[in-house]
Amino acid sequence: MDATYLLNDEAMQRFIVEGYVTLRSGLPRHYHARMFDALETLDEGGPHGHNNLLPCVPELRIMLDEPVIAGALTSILGPDYYLHFHRHDHYLDTYPDSAQPLHKDGDNHSHHAVDGLRRNQVTRYVMLLYYPQDTPMESGPTGIVPRSHYVPRRQVEALRQEHQHHIGKIRRDVKEELGDQIDDPASQLATRQLYEKKQQVLRLERPELFDAMREADATWESEKIPLVGDAGTVSIVHFDIVHGRYSANISGHPRHMVKFLFTRNEEPREPSWNHTGTVWQIEPDAPEAPAWEYLWNWHKGTPAAPAQIVSPDSSTNLRSEDDRIALGAAYTLGSQPAGLSTLKEAFFADNIGLRTMAAYGLTRSGTAAVPMLLDELDRADASLAVRIIDILGDIGPRAASAAGILVSYAYQAEPNIRRYALEALGLVISHDAEIEQTFLDALSAGLVDEDAIARRNATFAIARLGERANNPETVQRVSDNLYHWHHHVRGWSIEALLRFQDAQAMKSALSYLSSARWDEMPKSGDRPPTPTPMRS
Repeated sequence: MDATYLLNDEAMQRFIVEGYVTLRSGLPRHYHARMFDALETLDEGGPHGHNNLLPCVPELRIMLDEPVIAGALTSILGPDYYLHFHRHDHYLDTYPDSAQPLHKDGDNHSHHAVDGLRRNQVTRYVMLLYYPQDTPMESGPTGIVPRSHYVPRRQVEALRQEHQHHIGKIRRDVKEELGDQIDDPASQLATRQLYEKKQQVLRLERPELFDAMREADATWESEKIPLVGDAGTVSIVHFDIVHGRYSANISGHPRHMVKFLFTRNEEPREPSWNHTGTVWQIEPDAPEAPAWEYLWNWHKGTPAAPAQIVSPDSSTNLRSEDDRIALGAAYTLGSQPAGLSTLKEAFFADNIGLRTMAAYGLTRSGTAAVPMLLDELDRADASLAVRIIDILGDIGPRAASAAGILVSYAYQAEPNIRRYALEALGLVISHDAEIEQTFLDALSAGLVDEDAIARRNATFAIARLGERANNPETVQRVSDNLYHWHHHVRGWSIEALLRFQDAQAMKSALSYLSSARWDEMPKSGDRPPTPTPMRS
C-alpha cells in the first residue's frame, strides 16, 4: 500500500474519538452515475441486491479498491482486512418519508453482545457508506452520532428491552387468540388490526414507559449530524456507531446509500497508518479519554502500554449513571493493578449496566485479569461462563494462557458456551505463537458443530489463523461448509479457504465461486452498454 493514501496520526486519532472518517472517491462523475443507474434496477427485498450487490453490480469493486479507500481501511483494520459478505443498498424513494430511529446495527454479523449490551469496543469491524449520487440535506442523508460507538447507551437499551418484553407478550397473545388462523393469508388484516389494538392499549396502560423512551432518545437526536456529500462521498464508520436516516427525502429524486462491512483479520502488531510517534493529543480531560488512549495503544499493537490519562475518583465513577463517566472510570481502573478488585466486585454484580462497564475495565487489565477470570470460570454456571469467556476473547493474545481452558469449553453441551469459546479461542491464539494440536482439533470439531453460530465462529477463527490452521481434514470440512444453509458459515468458509495458501483449498473455493457466480443477462446476446449521460 502506497503510504501516501494511509491516514496520518491526527486522522487516526480523530477516527478513534469521533467514530468516522469521510473521504472522496477519485473516480469520475460518470462512474458514480453508472453505479446509480445499475442500483436503480435492483430489488433490495429479493435476490437482486442485498448480499448479491457485487454480483449484480461488480463495478462497485472498483470503488472499494481505490487507493484512497483501501488506504483508510488499511489504516483502521490493518493490511489484511476482509470484505465481509454482508452488504446492503439503503434505498430511499422520492415520496416524503421521515427520519429513521437512531440505533446501533444488530451485531449478529460481528459479535453477539453479552446481556444484549456489551459489544467489543476494539476496532474489529467497520462499515463503509457510499453515495453514488449527490446527497444534500434534501435527499435524506444518513445521520450519525459522533462519539457514540463506545457508549453502551444503558438507559436506552434498558427501556427498549422493557418495551420488547411487552411486545413479545402482545405477539404471544395474538397468536393464542387467533390460533391456526394466524398462518392463513386471508387473516393478515385481522392479525395486524389485533396487534395494533393491543399496542394502543399498551400505550394507554404504560404512558410513562413511552415518555421515558422519547426522553432518552431525545438526547441522542440532539447530537446527530448528517453525512451529506457529492456523488462519490464515502464514509467509514465504526460498526457500533449510533446512526439512522437523518431526515425525509424531499429532493424529488431517489437516494441510494450502499453499505459494505469490513472486518479485521488479525489483532494489531504495529501501527498500520502513517505513524510518526505522536502521543495521544485529543481532549485528555474528557470523561472517555482513558478509553480513547487505550484504543490508540491497541491500534499501535501496544495494548499493555502504561496509561498516561486517568479519570479521578474511578471507584466511585464506575457506578455513575453517565455512560461516558463510567466508561472512563472502567478503563482507568483496568490500567491500575489496584483497580482489579473493584472491577471484579462490579463484574459479578446483578446490575447488568454495572457489570458491562466493569467488563470493559477487565479487558483493559489484560493479562493481569486472566488468572482471576479463569478461577471464576472453573465454578461458573452457563450464563456467567459466557460473560467470562467473552472477556477472555476480547483481551485477545494477552489471554493466550487461557487457550487450553477454552478448548474444554469448546466441547460443552450448552451451544451458547461453545459459540463464545470457539470465537475466543481464535482471538487469543491469533498471533505467531506455536499452535497446539488440541487448539486446532477443537476448532476443527467446531466446523461440524450442529449449532450454526458455533460453526460460524469456528470458521471465523480458522480464517483468522489462515495457513497456520491448514491441514487436509480442516480443508475438507471447510469445503463441505460451502454448502451449509447459514450464509455466515458459507461466507467465512470462502475466506478461510483463500487464506490457507493451499492448492486444494483454492481449488475448492474457485469451484464453488464458479458455480455461484451471477450473470445479469438471462440469455446470450449481450449488448454494449448505453453511455450514461453526464449529470450536473
